[in-house]
Amino acid sequence: MIFKIQIVKAMKKIILLLSILFVGWQAASAQKWSELSKEEKMMKAKAFREDNQKYLKNTLGMTDTQLTDIDNVNACYLSTLDRIGRYVKTDEEKEKYAEVATAARSAQLDAIMGVEKRDQFMKYVEDKMKNSKIQLDK
Repeated sequence: MIFKIQIVKAMKKIILLLSILFVGWQAASAQKWSELSKEEKMMKAKAFREDNQKYLKNTLGMTDTQLTDIDNVNACYLSTLDRIGRYVKTDEEKEKYAEVATAARSAQLDAIMGVEKRDQFMKYVEDKMKNSKIQLDK
């Protein structure tokens, strides 16, 4: 049980870092992700997650249990993508497996949040990306 808690905590940290790669946030000036220090990346990741958690809870009315379940779904998704990247040989196969994992994640989030609230959250994240002053590396 303790090992499982440690894994969940570690995966939450990974989620924080990886979520920054996919979404933007407000910053004083435009900067590339690669130009930020490890500490700056961690601070921005934590701030981004806190903003998302507040939005999910306060705007969409998610319960603490739903927030935990969403974190667990995302942790599982990221670890699945990691294993796909590690064990699958070709880019074509990796993409195929990643699409299946993404569809499964989407279905789980729809079950937890409901389709309408999930769409609303996706729009919120999309708007955050558009307003971001951090440029993600390509």
